[in-house]
Amino acid sequence: MCFIDSASLSSLAEGVSRRRFLGAGLVAGLTAAAMDWGTSLVLPGVAEGAETPGASGGPGSAGVSFKWFGTDGWEITFGNKTILFDPWFSRFDSGFFTGKFNPNATLPLDEALIGQHVKKADHILIGHGHWDHMADVPYIAKKTNAMVIGSETHANVMRAAGVPEGKIVQVKGGEYMQFDGYTIEVVPGIHSMGPTKKHAVPGHLYHVPSAPTKIGDLPEGDSLIYTITIGGKFSIFLMSTANYNERAIAGLKPDVALIASIFSNQIHDFTPRLLRALNYPKIVLPTHWDNFEAPFSAPPRDLRDTFGDPANLDLWVKEVKQLSPKSQIVTMKYFESFAP
Repeated sequence: MCFIDSASLSSLAEGVSRRRFLGAGLVAGLTAAAMDWGTSLVLPGVAEGAETPGASGGPGSAGVSFKWFGTDGWEITFGNKTILFDPWFSRFDSGFFTGKFNPNATLPLDEALIGQHVKKADHILIGHGHWDHMADVPYIAKKTNAMVIGSETHANVMRAAGVPEGKIVQVKGGEYMQFDGYTIEVVPGIHSMGPTKKHAVPGHLYHVPSAPTKIGDLPEGDSLIYTITIGGKFSIFLMSTANYNERAIAGLKPDVALIASIFSNQIHDFTPRLLRALNYPKIVLPTHWDNFEAPFSAPPRDLRDTFGDPANLDLWVKEVKQLSPKSQIVTMKYFESFAP
């Protein structure tokens, strides 16, 4: 989860000005109108310079394709390989956005939707352990026989859920794994922070627990960043939450960077330092920016109506374009593909 603890919700709500809410309402109204008019201004970010994938998903010269599952869920394919990052489909109302967050809420499992969108997977990479990142992973791992890569906490959840030990790779950051024609490097990360400098459902699982059934069974358990490099040439940077250790990622120079930005205003110079550390990526794919408790039947919207400017994707896209004008920013619809 790329969001804040419940105490921060009240603090944030008090700090968001009437001007911001009016501005957010105006932008939301214009977005809704654009949807009615059938124009291209459907997605947040587009008005400030973000692009949408072409009808074909992109030129595809790199031989890599990205599909967004919403939240921080992605499918990355190249050759005959499929890598999933934080795949999560089983959306429900946890009360998080209404101030009624229930850590004892039962975790649903949308097997039909998973079956529709997940056909195979060679690896599943876990960014961190919150329910909106990891709740569906045990089922998907057993369904696809994929190798699951994550921290000790994430690995213990997989064990509890019955994922075979031979398919679990427990990491902590620093691992640099060689596969047939590509590598996966693991970098230690940090979870985002709210105004109180905390986040919801922290903690670790140092022993195998009972099989998870509710939100509180899935603590963060370390946040990890991954870099996939294909053929020694094309590299992809994946982060699951809006925070990072600048010294750990400096010099990675990815071709494509999946960047989470919500509440990045709580991190000192979040965007300038991140872009500089990554050598101003050619392509930026915003991730974890949408309302992940809204149904997939509705177009993705950011959370500006709930949290104001810190959740306004347009403002962040504008900042990226100012700092890195040559970067291509691509905002996607649910289950849409993009091939750079």
